[in-house]
Amino acid sequence: MARRILLSAAAAVAALALACSDRGPSTADAGTPGPRHAALQWSNCGGRAECATLEVPLDWNAPAGETIDIAVIRYPARKPDQRIGVLMANPGGPGGSAIDFLRAWQSILAPEIRDRFDLVAFDPRGVGESTPVLCHDRLQQLVAVDPDPDTDAEWQEAERVSKAFADDCAAAAGRLLPHVGTKNVARDMDALREALGEEQLTYVGYSYGTTLGAVYADLFPQRVRAFVLDGGTDQSLDYETVAVTQMVGFERALQAYLDDCAARRCPLARDGNPRAAIDRVLAAAERAPIPAPGADRPAGPGEVQLGIISALYSTATWNQLTQALVRALAGDGTGLVQLTDQYLLRNPDGSYPNLIEANYAVNSVDSVCPKDPRAYRAMADRFAAIAPTFGRSAATSGLVCAYWAAPPDPLGVPRAVGSAPILVIATTNDPATPYEWGKALSEQLENGVLVTYRGNGHTIYAQGNACVDAVVNAYLLNLAVPSAGTTCGDGPPPPGQAAAPQASPPTEAATPSPAARLATPTPPAAADPPAEGDTAGSGEPATWGYWVAGLLLLATAVAFAGIGIAQARRGRPPGP
Repeated sequence: MARRILLSAAAAVAALALACSDRGPSTADAGTPGPRHAALQWSNCGGRAECATLEVPLDWNAPAGETIDIAVIRYPARKPDQRIGVLMANPGGPGGSAIDFLRAWQSILAPEIRDRFDLVAFDPRGVGESTPVLCHDRLQQLVAVDPDPDTDAEWQEAERVSKAFADDCAAAAGRLLPHVGTKNVARDMDALREALGEEQLTYVGYSYGTTLGAVYADLFPQRVRAFVLDGGTDQSLDYETVAVTQMVGFERALQAYLDDCAARRCPLARDGNPRAAIDRVLAAAERAPIPAPGADRPAGPGEVQLGIISALYSTATWNQLTQALVRALAGDGTGLVQLTDQYLLRNPDGSYPNLIEANYAVNSVDSVCPKDPRAYRAMADRFAAIAPTFGRSAATSGLVCAYWAAPPDPLGVPRAVGSAPILVIATTNDPATPYEWGKALSEQLENGVLVTYRGNGHTIYAQGNACVDAVVNAYLLNLAVPSAGTTCGDGPPPPGQAAAPQASPPTEAATPSPAARLATPTPPAAADPPAEGDTAGSGEPATWGYWVAGLLLLATAVAFAGIGIAQARRGRPPGP
């Protein structure tokens, strides 16, 4: 999801030229080229990590004008004599820090990947350590807005808070806001490629990171060596369709959680129907915020719903959700507030990163949303008929976009004409980037190749599924393209299918996955996490490394969920 902050008046320094002569047809203009950029100056920033700063134009259409900073991190290949090149990664959001992500992610990748690639990430403009957008003084107030308003007074409060949040951002980062869209991030990415001295890039993007990867491939198709887009997004959809489709994805994920809870007789189901228990918690918060003695604020309707949504990104957090709901039924909303703050990536000192304002900033540029606040009331009614639990919140969270000052620069459908094959991974029960989106992306790209993962959760590569890891690693290392119809996992079939083929084997050139080295060997099957004291029933490795990675992607790939859920259009795992 995206990035930036109030930018300092940087001196007008020569900007880096983007190589435009080698690209095929694209949905966006690569911008006016500027002079070539100087080599990056690297310095140690902990362990094997090296950090640098890349200077890029604020406005790629005026490359000799004001500049902003892009923060970069690199882990050099451990076997330089076998080095293939650079592997860039983005965890999603928009708004997630790719630098923070890479520090954790690099440790769970297959040894061959770490040996043969320089692992590189950058915080997109507006995010994290790059020139950021900072305007979240009202964040808790925004999250606390009732996501399901049913009176004029509640709607008016939602509109008032949303407008105040948008106005704060316009005042704090007004010059940066028009320039944080994904097209410009892709231009920054190519500037970084050139500064690194690479002819082509290898790339792994999760969630919104698939949007960035697809836009880059569309602008610079000849620069693609091997791209993996996990949790794909569909740029052909309009604002309303994106919002309601994503909410349907969360409804499916909630049902999967409830089915798992009922089957295992989890604590939420031991006194009856777990769905009825959730409804009681939602109703209690609607009557009055649930006290949360272990948090700094009670759990109102906003915190309850966002806490539930947060836990649905990954099966690794299902048990945490169960415990939080059980506590809430007993009158303690602490667990739900904690889940909400995990989603918001709250720091140990109580501060928040700029995840949410960056998310709104990017999505509000990348897509066209209704600017009449009254449109969201009608939208809420339509959404609720399709997604009864989360539908209305998709409308209320979108209100910020109605008041957003920066003009849109909407993305088109990516084609990446003339690129190398691009792998798109779609998970059948992904709540944040529904399976249908990934499938559509694989068909939109001229050389897209779909890999289906039958399972639950948001994204899957390097999260413990041996089949997926083997397919992806073989592609990254050896350019081994999987055959059409490749499927891993034995979880839910694709939406609309009553049955699905058995998991297909990885390509012949597959290399051992991290699961084979870091986890107890288990079949490559989709699985739900065990309850406390239970054993995992469907075969996902329950290792600490993958669990941490899952939470990280969950936190950073916040799909498009601005506050409660997504208000805009492109899609967190584990974190992210």
